[in-house]
Amino acid sequence: MKFTVNKILFLALLISFSCSDYLEPDPVSFISGDSFYSNDDELETGIFTIYDGLQGINDDQFDDLRSVQGEYMLTEMRSDNTKSRSGGNAESDFQQFEIYQIDVLNFVVRNYYESMYNVLHRIHLVLDNLDAASDERRAAFEGEAKFVRAYTYFQLVRLFGAVPMPLTQIRPEDEETSFTRIDENIIYAQMVEDLEIAIENLDDSFKTRASRSAARALLAKVYLTIAGDPELNPDVQQTDGYLAARELCEAVINEGSFSLMPGYLEVFTNERNAEIIWAIDFIPDNLETSQNFSLEWTDDGDRRLNYTTQNIRSVYAARGETVRALFAPSEIVGEFFVTKYLPDGGILEQAGNDWVVLRYADVLLMYVEAVLGENQATGEPQALTLYNEVRARAGFTTPVTSISRNELLEERRMEFAFENQRFFDLVRFGVAGEVLSAHSEATGGDFVDTDLLLPIPQNEISLSRGLLEQNLGY
Repeated sequence: MKFTVNKILFLALLISFSCSDYLEPDPVSFISGDSFYSNDDELETGIFTIYDGLQGINDDQFDDLRSVQGEYMLTEMRSDNTKSRSGGNAESDFQQFEIYQIDVLNFVVRNYYESMYNVLHRIHLVLDNLDAASDERRAAFEGEAKFVRAYTYFQLVRLFGAVPMPLTQIRPEDEETSFTRIDENIIYAQMVEDLEIAIENLDDSFKTRASRSAARALLAKVYLTIAGDPELNPDVQQTDGYLAARELCEAVINEGSFSLMPGYLEVFTNERNAEIIWAIDFIPDNLETSQNFSLEWTDDGDRRLNYTTQNIRSVYAARGETVRALFAPSEIVGEFFVTKYLPDGGILEQAGNDWVVLRYADVLLMYVEAVLGENQATGEPQALTLYNEVRARAGFTTPVTSISRNELLEERRMEFAFENQRFFDLVRFGVAGEVLSAHSEATGGDFVDTDLLLPIPQNEISLSRGLLEQNLGY
C-alpha cells in the first residue's frame, strides 16, 4: 500500500479480506479507529492492518515504511554472514552496517524504527476497541494482537535496547509515553505476559497469522534470551528460563502439527508447508502485496545487498555443505548472491516469497539450546535425536553423540543463514563481541561493543525535546 503514516497520528486503513491465510489489501477509505472498530468484522479488518504493517511497502525508496523488507540490513549485514556487493562505505546508508559505522541519521534505521511503532499503533487501535468484539471472538482478537505486539517489541529491544513502550494508543500530547525509554527487563516481562495470553487464546488455524504454536515458539526464544542475560528479567533465574523454553518447545513438538520438509529448499519454495509455524506473507506480481528484497539480493537489484561474505562461504566449504549453501556466483568475479528467497519466475521486483519468521527446525534447535542451558555440551538423548534430524536433512547422516555450544551455534548458522537470525544468535550465546570483532578486523570494519545496539534515530531524539537519550557510542 502506498501511504505514509506517522506512528502517533495513524488512521486505520480499511482493507478487504478473506478468511484464508492470504492478506490482499485493497484500500477503500481512511477512517479513525475510534469510530470504525465497532463489531467483529471491523476488528478483524483491524487485525489485517497489523499484518499489512509488518509486511511493509514494496518501494525502492525509503520514504514509505518498509518494515520487514529492510530488516536484513539491520541484522544479517551486521553479522559475519552478508555484505553489500561493493563492500562497506560510511557514506552510504545501505553500506554502513557491514563496517559498523552507522550514522544517527541513517534512514534505513529510522525507517525500521518508525515501521515498528506504526505496527504498534495499529495493534493498540485493536486492543483499545476490544469492547466492541463479541464474547466469542474477543479473546482471539486479544491474543492475536498481543502476539504481534510481543514480536514487535522483541525486535525493537534486541536492536535498540531500552525503548519507549506504549501499551495503548498515544496522542501527540503524550510526549512522555512516546519518548521515555523503558528498562529492558520491564519490556521482556510484558512480552512474556502478552505471549502467555496468546497461547491461552489462540489455536493453530493459521501460518501467516498468529497461532498458539507460534506464540509458544516465540516465547521459547524470549526465555532463551532472558536465560542468556539474567538482567533482562531478574524474576526469572537462568535454570527457570531454560526449563520454560524446553517445555514450550516440547509442547510444539508434541502437538504433532509440524515436521521438517524432506528437502531444505522446499521450505522456501513450497509456502505454508509443514515446517512453517509463522511467516509474513507476500503475493507476487502485484505492487500492493509483494516484496522487493528478493530483487535487491541479486545482480539485478539497484543496490545489490546481502551478498555472502567470504567468512560464511569458508564455513560452508569446510563443513562440506551443499544442500544449505543457497547462493550463486555474481557477475562480479569472487562475489556471490543469496538465492534462498529467489522466486521461480514472475516479476523479480514484485516477488511473492513469504518471509519465514518461525519454523519447526528452529524449535528443534531451540530445544537443544534449552537442554544445554549453561553447560558447554550435552548428550541428552532427545536433544541428540532432534539435532541429528536437522543435520540429516542437510546430508549429514552420521549421528553425533555429543553437542557443544559452539557446534550448536554453527549448526544454527548453517540452518538459518540469511533469515535474520545470526546476529541475535551471537548475542544470545554471549559471543557477539568476540566473533564480530574478529570479522570486522578481517574485513576492514570498525566494530566496538557499543555497536551491538543501533542508534536511536536522531529525528526521534530531536522530537523528544530532551526526553529520549541516545545509545552509547553514537
